[in-house]
Amino acid sequence: MKHRWFFLALVALAQVALASDSRVLALTAGKHDNGNTIRLEKTVACSPARTYAMWSTDDGVRSFFAPASRIGRGAGEEYTILFSPAADPQGLAHGTKGARILAASPGRFLAFEWITFAGDASLGRNAPPIAPPPVRNELPLPTWVEIDFLPSGSTATRIAFRHYGFRDGDIWAASQAWFTGAWDHVLDALAAACAKENVASR
Repeated sequence: MKHRWFFLALVALAQVALASDSRVLALTAGKHDNGNTIRLEKTVACSPARTYAMWSTDDGVRSFFAPASRIGRGAGEEYTILFSPAADPQGLAHGTKGARILAASPGRFLAFEWITFAGDASLGRNAPPIAPPPVRNELPLPTWVEIDFLPSGSTATRIAFRHYGFRDGDIWAASQAWFTGAWDHVLDALAAACAKENVASR
């Protein structure tokens, strides 16, 4: 397997007791690197520790990504991003209800599940293609994101971003195309948030 969290899971399997093994395996079930992958890179003017915090905490997410979230701290805990919290407070139509953190190494690496379809048309062009609930909410979620936070100079971070697991078929191709643009905008927003924090700290 090509994806990094799979190797992290193997390390974990070698270190934990049998009672925990099934939990680690459950996180990796149903996920395959089939080559339909979004790959992006971006350098931002925040340290790796700060950039990681912006992806992995509720305050950080609000600074550049979404108006609300519920994010745990470690593997197996939730990674719920809420894009329309007033109308959809659970993230059932425009959020990632059911997504989990797959691997977390503060300041270095984060992997989390993702939902690639919208549940209704209420957000129009601001949402990915719509899919019926059995496709949108399939468990385990088939797609996931991995982010490496790599030091760049003394205060910046180079982000290596991958979104794996898009399947074949028209609806999946449409979703992958939508998220290719969407994630690029998210990384631009992250860069802008880091630049703003740097100005504010001077």
